[in-house]
Amino acid sequence: MSVPKLLIAEFGNYKRNNKSFTLSAGESVTCRFKASGIDTNTDKYYSFGHGAKQVSIRNNVLATITHIGGQELDSPIRLGTAAPNTWRKGIDWTSVTVEADQDATTFEVYGST
Repeated sequence: MSVPKLLIAEFGNYKRNNKSFTLSAGESVTCRFKASGIDTNTDKYYSFGHGAKQVSIRNNVLATITHIGGQELDSPIRLGTAAPNTWRKGIDWTSVTVEADQDATTFEVYGST
């Protein structure tokens, strides 16, 4: 049975993965959804083969997104802590770089295609 195109457009083709990590103040990690590789302290690979259609970032203290798709943001995006920071439409996420603003920031980054 094939998946209706409308469902794929809304939710993706069901490739999913999440990574959890903790950073000290000033440290950053790039989550690479398209590329394949071996996870390091500065790079986490999701190996989707293309950009993620949905990204959700949970963090326990204030943090920022500094880069999207390898491009530095003129004004970094502040990530709140009350609820997951979720994007479902409008960006083809090949990669995203998150940075800890305070010490011992724990992240969980979820991506799906």
